[in-house]
Amino acid sequence: MAIARKDSIMDKNEIKSVLQTYFDACYECNGETMGSVFHIEAHIYGQGRDGTLTDWDRTSFMDMVDSCKPGTAIPGFSRLDEIISIDFTGENAAVARVKVRVMNMVYTDILSFLLLDGKWKIISKLFSGIPIV
Repeated sequence: MAIARKDSIMDKNEIKSVLQTYFDACYECNGETMGSVFHIEAHIYGQGRDGTLTDWDRTSFMDMVDSCKPGTAIPGFSRLDEIISIDFTGENAAVARVKVRVMNMVYTDILSFLLLDGKWKIISKLFSGIPIV
């Protein structure tokens, strides 16, 4: 059950703006832009191809995003950005579930947000991806 907040429409719009920046960074393979939406202490979790836990800190994740360069949108790959849900879990906390295409993969991401110093930041990401064939 989502928690109602007096300013939830404004907060939801701010989170949508952060998500748009996130989607743009995914599409453009831009680590610096990606880093701007994550808190400096954020962690990114998923399952590696070998079945082991992936746990990147923000800097490692930014480097990984940059590695899919060339720093501009990849020709021939259509964009997929979908906000599935945004739920508030407290006065200063929210969770977003999104789908995004990065090159030849479609990821479902669960992004945890905190409102820190007046700005919504992603503090953790759980990802799961499937290849596009």
